[in-house]
Amino acid sequence: MNGPRVPVLNIQSDWDEALRKIMGECWVSCKFRDEPGVHGKLKNEGVLRGEPAYASSCDSFSVVDSPPSTIAVVHNPSRHKCVFVAPVRAFGALHRKAVVSLDAAAGGLGVSACAEKLVVWDTKLGLARRVLAGHLGDVYRCRFFPSGVVVLSAGADMQLRVWSAETGQCPVTLQGHAAAVTGTCVVERGRNVVSVSKDGTARLWDCGRSACLGTLASRGAPANCCALLAVSGEPHLGEPLEPPSEREVGTEGKLLVLGFEDGTVEGVAVRSRRSVFSCVLPSAVNCVAALADHAFVAGCQDGRIALFDARGASAPLGTWFESNSAVLSLLPLLGGFLAGRADGMCSYHPCPSDGPDSFRIALTGSDCDAIYDMACDGLYVFTACRDSVIRKYDVHTIKECLQDSSTFSD
Repeated sequence: MNGPRVPVLNIQSDWDEALRKIMGECWVSCKFRDEPGVHGKLKNEGVLRGEPAYASSCDSFSVVDSPPSTIAVVHNPSRHKCVFVAPVRAFGALHRKAVVSLDAAAGGLGVSACAEKLVVWDTKLGLARRVLAGHLGDVYRCRFFPSGVVVLSAGADMQLRVWSAETGQCPVTLQGHAAAVTGTCVVERGRNVVSVSKDGTARLWDCGRSACLGTLASRGAPANCCALLAVSGEPHLGEPLEPPSEREVGTEGKLLVLGFEDGTVEGVAVRSRRSVFSCVLPSAVNCVAALADHAFVAGCQDGRIALFDARGASAPLGTWFESNSAVLSLLPLLGGFLAGRADGMCSYHPCPSDGPDSFRIALTGSDCDAIYDMACDGLYVFTACRDSVIRKYDVHTIKECLQDSSTFSD
C-alpha cells in the first residue's frame, strides 16, 4: 500500500447507456495524484464473435472484458485495470436534496435522510413507506437496529431518536449533547447505543430509559465519526473504576474507534472508558469502518485512507493515497471495503494488501457528486449521493469481478 503510486481510472457516469448503442461513445480517464490526467474515448463498434467490440481513441486505454452491467478498462502504460459497475436501479423520487445518510436492512427496508426529511422505503422498488417527522433540524445519521424494523437517527438538533419503521412512532428521544450529533453505533441488539458529536464527546445511552450512561471520550475537537469493534480482550481494555450500571449491556470486549476534526483517531474501551490508543493523521478524519481481525480503516479530508490494527494502533499499518478527493464514507464488503469520495468516485479496495493493487472495482452513476454514505443488506449495496439519487448495486456482480481472475490478469 505504501509502494509505487496507483492511478485512478474514471469513466463517464452513464457509460452503460452511452455504449449500449452501436457507435456510441463515452470518455475514460486515468490520473496519478498531483499529475495531469490522460483522457480518451471508448466506442461501441458493434458485435464481434457474439461479444461487444469496443475501440479506444488512443493507445493509453483498452477494454479487456465487458460482461453485462460491467466494463473492464486497462490503462496500458501502467497496466492498471478497473472494472466499472453500473447500478441495477436508481431511486430518484425519494429525495429532492442531497442524501447525506442511509441504511438498508435484510428484511427489505431502507432508511435515508436529506435536509428535508427522513424516509423509510422499500429496497426492491424504491417506494417510500413513511416519513419519520420529529427532528428540529437536519438529520445527519440514520441506521437500523439489528431487528431491521427500528431506526436510530441523529442530527443538528443535538438529539438522537429511536423510531418504529413500521408505524413511524418515536418512543425514545435522547438528549444531552451540546452540539450536532455526527455519528452513531448500535451496541449488539440495541439496548445501548453510542453517539459522537461536534461537542467533542462520545456518549453511551440506555434506550429503554432514555438516559445517558456515561461519557466515553471528550476532546477539544469536534468528533466526526465512530465505529465499534469486538476485540475479544485485545488490546487490554482495562476494568471499570466503578461497577457498570445494570442497564449497560453488551459492552464487554467492545472498542469504540473515534475520528476527530483535528485528525485524531482514538480507541476507547467502552466498558472501562479507558483510552487504548491515539494517533494523529495529517487531516480531518471523516469516516471510520471496522474490518475483520481487529482491523479498521479511517478516511480523511485530504484523500488518504489509513489502515490500522486495533491491537497496536499508535500508527497506521499502511495507507492508500491515490486521490486528493476527500473520503466521505467507508463500507466493509467481501473482505475489503468501499470508499466513497467527494468527487463521486466509489471504489473497492481489497484488504489486506501487500503492495499497490493492480486493479480496482468502481461503482458508477454519480456525475462528480459526492458519495456521503453507503449501506449493504447482504444482496445489494446502496449509495447516498449529493445529486439526491440513491443507487443500488448487485453484490453478486462485485463478487464475480473479484473472483474472475481473467478480468484482472495481465
